Amino acid sequence: MRPSLNYLRQLRNQIVWSASAIGLTTLTQTNFCTTKEYYFNYGSHMIPHPEKVHKGGEDALFADKKILVVADGVGGWADLGIDPGLYSKELCKKLEEAFKQNPEDLKNPKKYIIAAHKVTKAKGSTTVCVVSINQGDLRSSLVGDSGYAIYRKIDDKYQLNFKSTEQQKSFNFPYQIGSEGDNPNVATDDTHKIQVGDLVVLGTDGLFDNMSAQQIQVVIEDVTKTEPNNPQALAKSIANYAYRLSLDPKYNSPFAQHAKQSRLRYMGGKSDDITVIVAFINEQ
Repeated sequence: MRPSLNYLRQLRNQIVWSASAIGLTTLTQTNFCTTKEYYFNYGSHMIPHPEKVHKGGEDALFADKKILVVADGVGGWADLGIDPGLYSKELCKKLEEAFKQNPEDLKNPKKYIIAAHKVTKAKGSTTVCVVSINQGDLRSSLVGDSGYAIYRKIDDKYQLNFKSTEQQKSFNFPYQIGSEGDNPNVATDDTHKIQVGDLVVLGTDGLFDNMSAQQIQVVIEDVTKTEPNNPQALAKSIANYAYRLSLDPKYNSPFAQHAKQSRLRYMGGKSDDITVIVAFINEQ
């Protein structure tokens, strides 16, 4: 005998109710979503101090699609006959090794600084800045006056979203780690929510002593008008602009302004090694 229409409806309702009771309906009701995977589309540029061109300067960097690092060897070691670039360059290599051995620590780049410091054998000391991507967050850790800035596009114009604060004991005396220096636990630990299209600029003090975050923003706007997704060209333009300002004896540089705040006389740019990494936040 063919079952009645009412019977079939009752049977269907009973099956749906029974499935719901044991959670099976979640298979059809749940909207599955995947975690966004962000990465750096980066470029870099280094300009040594005019008197240090022969040895490539004393700054160092390491860059990957998940982590960016800049370091600045402390120049005072030269007075002791030690190349200040040896420590910064070895530290960057050890940071790279630590990242490759423990990629899960992208969520806490301070661990990379501590681990690299422990195994770096060169004499000297350095400032350092590390930023990494962990899911939807930008994580950062720094020691001293190497730093970073984040820019976000609002109404088709890049606007400053964040600028890191220097770690200084006094004017031109940054915190530093090395064979002699500060405990690496002084490194900062910060987190920023990011989105596709954000722009990160890392630099040693050769950048930020000569250019304010607002001046960097002007260069970003100028370059991205014609090359909207070329981090290498942008890094080079920012570094070149900072270099020109560093040689201007009449320029009221950020370094000169900080000197004045410390009741010291100084005018002009600050000639130094200049290292810049620029990275767009992309999604895959």
